[in-house]
Amino acid sequence: MRLIIGSLIIFSLIILFLFALFPSNISVRRVMQIRCSREKIQHKIADLREWKSWNVLYAGALKNKNNINDSLDIDSVHIQEGYLEISLLKAVPDTVTTLWQQGKRSFTGNYILTETGGQLVLEWTLQFDIKWYPWEKLASMFYNKQLGPPMEESLLNLRNELERAE
Repeated sequence: MRLIIGSLIIFSLIILFLFALFPSNISVRRVMQIRCSREKIQHKIADLREWKSWNVLYAGALKNKNNINDSLDIDSVHIQEGYLEISLLKAVPDTVTTLWQQGKRSFTGNYILTETGGQLVLEWTLQFDIKWYPWEKLASMFYNKQLGPPMEESLLNLRNELERAE
């Protein structure tokens, strides 16, 4: 019996050590080139009301529209529907930062607009801080595969919508 208990403790410590080697910060990043004016892109990403037309991860989360201010110099915009809560933390000409909360989990989303070679490039990054629990570290291995395709689809929707309007 001591051998079984001792083996389980050693096995648990080995698993804990192995998962400690996984990173505690995970980023999922997608980039899209958009042929449109900087102001139009900024308006689409900084106004949460506009997200319902292009953001697949956000679609349908706009039940409570009374909290939204049209001004782009706002410090924080807060929208909640069910388990999803999104706050606009910062909106400056080249960067929009949001805080996404799903229950007790939270992560940040950054939209960075840069110009390279005469083209505007929008980079969307979701950043996660992972707890030390082995099951959370294991689940974080799949974030890129789970969130990448909807992020790509969202950026493609945004590009198509903005370029059609041009």
